[in-house]
Amino acid sequence: MNKLVFLVYLLSLIGLITSACDCCDQCGTDSGNDVVVEHLSGSCPELTYVSGGMSGNGYATRYWDCCKPSCSWSNNAGWGNEARHCDKKMNRISDNNARSMCDGGESTTCLTQVPFTIDGCDELGFAFASVPGNGPNVCGKCFLLEFTGEGKYETRLNHRKLKGKKLVVMASNIGYDVVNNQFDIMIPGGGVGIFNGCADLFGNNLGAQYGGLLSDCENTVGYWMDDNSMYTQRKECLVNKCNSVFAGKTAAKEGCLFLANYMEAAGNPLITFKQVDCPQVLKDRY
Repeated sequence: MNKLVFLVYLLSLIGLITSACDCCDQCGTDSGNDVVVEHLSGSCPELTYVSGGMSGNGYATRYWDCCKPSCSWSNNAGWGNEARHCDKKMNRISDNNARSMCDGGESTTCLTQVPFTIDGCDELGFAFASVPGNGPNVCGKCFLLEFTGEGKYETRLNHRKLKGKKLVVMASNIGYDVVNNQFDIMIPGGGVGIFNGCADLFGNNLGAQYGGLLSDCENTVGYWMDDNSMYTQRKECLVNKCNSVFAGKTAAKEGCLFLANYMEAAGNPLITFKQVDCPQVLKDRY
């Protein structure tokens, strides 16, 4: 092989190698530490996937029981990793051993932990959630949920309109009735579940024990009309109930309306999830 032919062969080989290496950039993977960064539009925070973190398929439910979050106890969360907890007037409690309101004490969930959105970030919501009580300790860890457009028990227009939206949740509680790959999102009016510490804060008109105000609306609207009408009437019903039940309680009302507006009044939506580093907007409220 003469020198010119050999040089052409060598250059072509280098080109093949360079081409093969470019695919990692197209996949969004940092080949140095195997961490993927999700770039979202507008004012959304940049999200970094945790290398080797938890991921899978599951579904989202909802609740708000006004009990002290499990992650507020140092023994559960780890010293320095405790979730905040408040008294009835929403003053933060510094004693992490304070008894829960659901056990005759004064400690309850702070309204800083209602779900929310931020201006200029239309494709991403933020919330806190309860995770399985029999799983690993994930207090203070975050997960990116993406809605598939389907529901666990039914798929309606509400669920289809939710497809592609994303929600970052931070674990601040556990539930022994929460199963693997289920995220029980903390939403005022979402149902009190097993325990109910909400009577002194919000009264007793909080809807069905499991499913809360939205479950009441689903039963009121019914299940047999066309999808467009059902979508509209479920959302309208839930908005009216949020405004009525939480009148004069701005933070709780906004958290309740998150289910109607951002989550399209979709009950028990299916999700995919991946563990991410917690964005600062959640850390500030944890």
